[in-house]
Amino acid sequence: MSDTATQSNTITYFQSNNPGHTLIPVVKALITRPREFFAGMPVTGFYGNSLFFASIIIAGLSLLSVPDYSLGMLLMMPLLWGAILIGMWILAGYISWAMKAFTGTRLTQANAFQLSSYAMLPMLFVGLFWFGIAAFLGSVYLFWLGLVAHCRISAGRAAAVLIIPVLLVAILGGGTVFSLAQLH
Repeated sequence: MSDTATQSNTITYFQSNNPGHTLIPVVKALITRPREFFAGMPVTGFYGNSLFFASIIIAGLSLLSVPDYSLGMLLMMPLLWGAILIGMWILAGYISWAMKAFTGTRLTQANAFQLSSYAMLPMLFVGLFWFGIAAFLGSVYLFWLGLVAHCRISAGRAAAVLIIPVLLVAILGGGTVFSLAQLH
């Protein structure tokens, strides 16, 4: 199925050229039927739709973080946006490599980026103090489920692919949260 397809098995997938009609159905499907969503996800050769979807999530998390931190967070939004997208691109490169190395399954970097974009939905709430850990774990779960359902690999192999990035994010995120807590 091509990247321009918006529906597969009655599930709508995000399209950057039609965000008004595809954003809410995508969020609804990710919340109510994540396994079916990832299993039917179209293969992509481009970053456009994934980049736009991730950008919406990043903007939302920046706006939700403002009450917890300050208006300065809004001024940091372009830097935050760039840093998160670069991190996602690096993660996608690692996932693409790890899939080949650990499972023998080929997953392009664009498809890995697409998986990480959709799995990022819970991260919308990462800036809300106590929801941060739950958001991170929800995102890891969605990424794991995406690997299992979309790539059709075992749960153990999907966990093996994700263990290094999860540990890195937990260590770096934990250090960041600790540093921010010291500022209050």
